[in-house]
Amino acid sequence: MYVMYVAAFSLVSAFIAHGFDVDGCTSVVVSAEGTLDGSAITSHANDCADCDFRMVYVPARDHPAGSKRLIYDAVWSQYPRLVDQSRSEQYQAGAGINSTKVLGSIPQVDHTFALWEASYGLMNEHGLAMGESTCPSFLIGTGVDAGGEALLTIGNLMNIALERCVTARCAVSMMGSLGEKYGFFGEDPGLGGAGEAVTVVDKLGEAWVFHITGGLNGDGQWQGQRGALWAAQRVPPGHVAAVANSFIIRDINVSDPENFMFHPGLFELAQEAGLWNGTGSFDFHSIMQPDLSTFSYFPGYPPIPLYSSLRLWGIFRHAASRAGLQPTTAPRDFPFSVPLDHKVSHLDIMNWFRDHYENTAFDMRYGSMAGPWGSPNRAEGGKGQVERPGQFARAVSIPRTSYTVLLQSGKIAEPTVWFAPDAAASSVFVPFFSSVLTHGGGRFDRETFGEGSMKSLRLASTTLQPAWWAFDLVANWMEVSYQNMSETYVYPQVQSLQQKVANEVQSALASASKLEDRSAAGRLLAIAQTNTQRSVTVHWWSLAEKLIVRYNDAFFNFPEHAPTAIGTIGYPTFWLEMLGYSNDFYRPHWIQPASIPPQSLPAGVRSLFSDADHADHEDMAVPLNSRQGAAFNISLPVALALAAAWLCGLVLGALIYRTLQRNLGAQSTDHYVKIMA
Repeated sequence: MYVMYVAAFSLVSAFIAHGFDVDGCTSVVVSAEGTLDGSAITSHANDCADCDFRMVYVPARDHPAGSKRLIYDAVWSQYPRLVDQSRSEQYQAGAGINSTKVLGSIPQVDHTFALWEASYGLMNEHGLAMGESTCPSFLIGTGVDAGGEALLTIGNLMNIALERCVTARCAVSMMGSLGEKYGFFGEDPGLGGAGEAVTVVDKLGEAWVFHITGGLNGDGQWQGQRGALWAAQRVPPGHVAAVANSFIIRDINVSDPENFMFHPGLFELAQEAGLWNGTGSFDFHSIMQPDLSTFSYFPGYPPIPLYSSLRLWGIFRHAASRAGLQPTTAPRDFPFSVPLDHKVSHLDIMNWFRDHYENTAFDMRYGSMAGPWGSPNRAEGGKGQVERPGQFARAVSIPRTSYTVLLQSGKIAEPTVWFAPDAAASSVFVPFFSSVLTHGGGRFDRETFGEGSMKSLRLASTTLQPAWWAFDLVANWMEVSYQNMSETYVYPQVQSLQQKVANEVQSALASASKLEDRSAAGRLLAIAQTNTQRSVTVHWWSLAEKLIVRYNDAFFNFPEHAPTAIGTIGYPTFWLEMLGYSNDFYRPHWIQPASIPPQSLPAGVRSLFSDADHADHEDMAVPLNSRQGAAFNISLPVALALAAAWLCGLVLGALIYRTLQRNLGAQSTDHYVKIMA
């Protein structure tokens, strides 16, 4: 037991001392019967602080008999995420990284399909598309590079399925069977990253949710199929499902193969693992993962139970308010899926991903942590949150987003990847058409969406810099005066430009539909998507330049209607009231939490945070102090042993981290400035 404590503390210490490197993505999937145009839609916010943001074209290929499909280390996600020009000419060496670790291989098939690929495979030439969200799991696979037997992570499985499958059912079956045979392990460490959820849609209009965990080692039943446990459920007609780092499949109906697929030995192996007693229904959510109400998703940090559940509620409040779902600390309180209030468009779903719980009791634009400028963004991780445990709301749109994709397939004219660089709240989705993969030569604006990295930026360059940096620059500059900037410029331009892009896509599709030659239609769409991608990037770089000038030095400078004026912004009244601002503020002051919002806030805003509403949600607070007190109500000898384990962990954690690094490669303006009074 002592050794287990040392090992656990070692990993925790490594994460605390050396960074916050755990991702937490969101995926929403809507059945074809729930959309206005009959498309099945899935999605993925790739909330990754250091991921390679490039879109890549992977061409279709024929392979000689007996070929091997190499399995690369897909845990590595920084630029360049892969060095392999045989897969795509874009996968060149860079940033001092000249190769990618090969973990092994599996037999190759005769032909592989073309696909659009980012950190994960997105969509292939047949309109098969996938989103992803990492989930906790009790069963932890160990990769071959760490001395284990598991070969495949979820990135490998998604890419292989997209290379080989046309339908969602094929993709689910293939990912499951490959995991069984070759072993699956998580991309993030420990229980928190040991499981995965994949949302899948296809041209038939089917929508599925797939879950996978690590398997069981050693001898036992189901030999050759012990490498992973998995299950999948079809999204019912007219329903929406959402995954926010927690399994959502509940009771598995073994007599309904039309809507459920699963490992043939799931029940027996779960019993062998001690996760299920073999009686009653098999609730995948409750059996296969820890309780997120008390489980620490991020190693080294206290539990943050609202991390998953509040996002689910945030999605469903837009999509299915009639379902009457309420905020809760327990993801298990939400069903697998809910019926939509009404049919939705892809533009609606894009806006779901831009959410910060606006106009609810959890509105992240307000409160002390939003600061004087009303920022909905929060700084995650750090030593402070270890030493002062607590939790803040986690929005669907967060700063550390590499990209968000909305993947539209089904019985529509053109399956499309909608790709938005950086955080969705301040980004615009641009199209990547599936037919361009086969009939358009994979043409897109490679300079702005297929090149560059988070590791370098050349503002002085004469060439147009990547779209990601334009959106990221605007998103970060907004922190200077978030509410002012977002309401006056950024959010209106997000909506107007998104509508312009949607109109351009409809026009291009209408033109392509008039061409009998599919190759000619593909070339037309390739040109159209390239032009749209370029124009959006140019527009956003222009906006970035404008905002730097407009909000320089905390003033409102030279606006369009008053080009020679400089206006003051200053601290908003509510903020000064909240601080107790007075003539004595020439020296540092400290504040205490207040129980009610400042009186100077607009009445409509104050009503969101009324005493009654606060009381309604008091039961959602996590009694950290009492829980920790109970957890550490221990004797002195045990306390000393734990302290010793912690010290050992600090040393061992540093060694683990270094080993990981080595392995990875080393005037008043009230009438024109929107100021919150």
